[in-house]
Amino acid sequence: MNKNKWLSTPVVVAIIILLAALIAAGVAASHLFSLIQEDVTSRLNTALVTSINRVKQSFTNHQRNSVYWAENTVIQQIALLANKHENRAMQQDLYQLVDGSLKATITNEGYRDYKLFNLNGELILSGISGFAKPEKNITLPDNILAALSKKDVYTSHPFMPSSVWQSTLRHQYPLPTMLFIAPIHDWAGKTVAFFAFEINPDKLFNPAFHENQVGQTGQAYAIDEQGRMLTQSKFTNQLIRAGLIDASNPLTELKLEVRDPGFDLLESPDKKVKSPMPLTLMAKSLTQHKTGVNLKGYRDYRGVKVIGSWRWDEQLNMGIVTETEVSEVYKLYRSLLFSVIVSIVFIIFMTAFGTYFYRRSTQQQIVSLQQRDAIIKQTDDGFVTIDDQGRITMVNPAICLLFGYQEAELIGQPVSILIDEEQRHKHDNYLKQADIHEPKIIHRTRSLSATRKDGSQFPIELNVSPMQFGHRKFYIGVIRDISERYQYQQELIKAMQQAEHANQAKSEFLAKMSHELRTPLNAIIGFSQLLQMDKLNDDQRESVSMIESSGNHLLSLINEVLDLSRIESGHMSVSVEDVELKPLIEHILPFIHNQLSALDLRITESYPTQSSSLFVRADHIKLKQVLLNLLSNAAKYNKPSGSIEIIVSHTDSDSIRIAIKDTGYGIDENLQQRLFEPFDRLDKDTSDIQGTGIGLVISRELIKLMNGRFGFESKRDIGSTFWIELQRSSVNNSSILSAANNQSDQLDGEQTQHIKVLCIEDNPTNLNLMQRFFKQYPQFILLTAADAESGLEIARQFEPQVILMDINLPGKNGFEALKDLKRSAITRDIKTIALSANAMREDIDRGLKAGFDYYLTKPLNFELLIETINQAIEKSIKH
Repeated sequence: MNKNKWLSTPVVVAIIILLAALIAAGVAASHLFSLIQEDVTSRLNTALVTSINRVKQSFTNHQRNSVYWAENTVIQQIALLANKHENRAMQQDLYQLVDGSLKATITNEGYRDYKLFNLNGELILSGISGFAKPEKNITLPDNILAALSKKDVYTSHPFMPSSVWQSTLRHQYPLPTMLFIAPIHDWAGKTVAFFAFEINPDKLFNPAFHENQVGQTGQAYAIDEQGRMLTQSKFTNQLIRAGLIDASNPLTELKLEVRDPGFDLLESPDKKVKSPMPLTLMAKSLTQHKTGVNLKGYRDYRGVKVIGSWRWDEQLNMGIVTETEVSEVYKLYRSLLFSVIVSIVFIIFMTAFGTYFYRRSTQQQIVSLQQRDAIIKQTDDGFVTIDDQGRITMVNPAICLLFGYQEAELIGQPVSILIDEEQRHKHDNYLKQADIHEPKIIHRTRSLSATRKDGSQFPIELNVSPMQFGHRKFYIGVIRDISERYQYQQELIKAMQQAEHANQAKSEFLAKMSHELRTPLNAIIGFSQLLQMDKLNDDQRESVSMIESSGNHLLSLINEVLDLSRIESGHMSVSVEDVELKPLIEHILPFIHNQLSALDLRITESYPTQSSSLFVRADHIKLKQVLLNLLSNAAKYNKPSGSIEIIVSHTDSDSIRIAIKDTGYGIDENLQQRLFEPFDRLDKDTSDIQGTGIGLVISRELIKLMNGRFGFESKRDIGSTFWIELQRSSVNNSSILSAANNQSDQLDGEQTQHIKVLCIEDNPTNLNLMQRFFKQYPQFILLTAADAESGLEIARQFEPQVILMDINLPGKNGFEALKDLKRSAITRDIKTIALSANAMREDIDRGLKAGFDYYLTKPLNFELLIETINQAIEKSIKH
């Protein structure tokens, strides 16, 4: 193997890369280490200078306070009198005079106390204890007393005072203290005493030291000329575990000398320390009043390796040091070295196995490509690949089978030959402007019309995905024949159209049936109501009553069928308002009187205590319809001499429940699931009980439309309870009653006058019925017309207050006649009421939208007609 061949092997290349990585990593690590040292030095010096400056600032402030009060004339007089042991009473008065101001200063500055000493250092006066008692000899420490003669104002180091001294502070355990002392001069300038403010050292040093630390393990503290610690250590608990200070009195650390134990006391607490221990490198430098910084590392008083910066300050008369543990500072550097080692190992590993994995991955890619080709060739979906010019570069067998081409016939051809001729131009335009149209096409399934080789067309589903090979872009199209699905969709659309036509035909049939049945029913029910107003014998009255009852039953059947049709088509709507239950229930009870008397049934009502607030959110007419249906069922399916109970109650969910309970035969459990199926009467078809089997279906759907709940409980031979729940309304009846009384008073005060009513009706029977009805009301003058044209002429001539108009009129219909009325200044304000057998919801909405003030359906309810006329003319008609 020659040299060039050897140098070209991946191993040599990997070794070169490895050496380059090692050199680069070494240079980077060295540079990073120097940057870390510069940064740490800067941070240590900054923290040290900040701590010293903050302590100096505090010292200056407290020294200024001491001098200020030492020059106070009252303090001077107290000192002079105390030295001469004269006039104790005056001393007391002077003390009271100045004590308040001094205590305010103590509170503002955070001092413990103020004290007054004589020239011998003996306590004269204390702010807390008052004048010193002879039996308690409290004196300044000798070192402080000796230093007082050398300076105008003196700041002591923190020290542990005597127990007698502690008593003046009223502390139960010893605490370190320090003093700011200023001399008191007499009028000749001679020193006669000393005034001092006493402060807790922690309040002075902790803010300066503990807020200016480097890292989590950083600390700052002060030492004196003997190397003794003057401030509290951050690591008190560690010092206790190492045995350097007493756990019972941790503040003894103020006597701790900063010495190097020679090993880490925290890791080896049981190991004995050799005596005598030397001062730490930092402490030794400070005892010589030197300043320094050390980044190589030295042991602190715990034996932990630290780096630090220190300075002896003559003004403070102490050394200040800031330190942090080496392990924390150089953690980043160690992480870098570890990363370099890991990187080298990783490179060696990758070099050793690179060739193996490359060979293996290449083989896997080959196998994967073979598998992919096999899948593409065997799948039923067609795959076609085109380039960015729209030329076919690859097809699978499914494409050839689907379009009838050979593979050679398609390769190189534009892909548009597979698309319907009408869509080819659009497809070519997409390819030319691919960047614009890609979001509309890529990864989106589209349905197209494709063309086979023989020219036949068929529907396909196309999904296009892009792929990039080098600098060229290709597209993969997946084509699926959807002929069967398309045929099914067309059949489904045709079936839906047929269903819509059938539904429309059903609606038209129901509307026609309703109109044709309501027209004769209007005469049947109307004349039966008029006959009942005449004087009839019992047999005649019973016969007329049966005619009216049968007519009403037929009308209810028509209405129920129409309601069911509206519900099924989704055209049923409700008008939700505040409805008062008690008057509504009392209003509908007379309608089932005949059913009650036929079986000798009793009916009772039960209301909550506060019945005045029984208002619900519901459609008034639809709720009346539901309750009538439930009461009618309770009567029809009850036992002779049975009972019906109407129970109204409040629920826990802010609703009101209305329950209709009967003592009837009940419903078998196996029949209950069929209860709400339309036209299913639960095997009652052969009984003599009338019904259609759709009343409960309609009732439940109406309650749902009103956002309510519908349910029942039933037991065989015991009875049934059907209930509805509706949302409770916050309305009460006080405002309603007030409004009703005002309206009643107003109507009673008005004089009765004749009211002209014009009825336009082409059916002679219905017209005759209206004439006979209005004869019962002498206050009405009825005008009639058989067509719209004559009716309009009468309206312009006589100007009636109300017009009753049929919709289906010969010539002009009711809508056209209404337009003519509204166009004329004479008739535009006349109230118009539509009377029509067109009772579908859309018919009513159309009439009201056209401009009719009211819309009534045939057969007419004469009570409703009179009520509507009253509303139209805003008067009550008394009969």
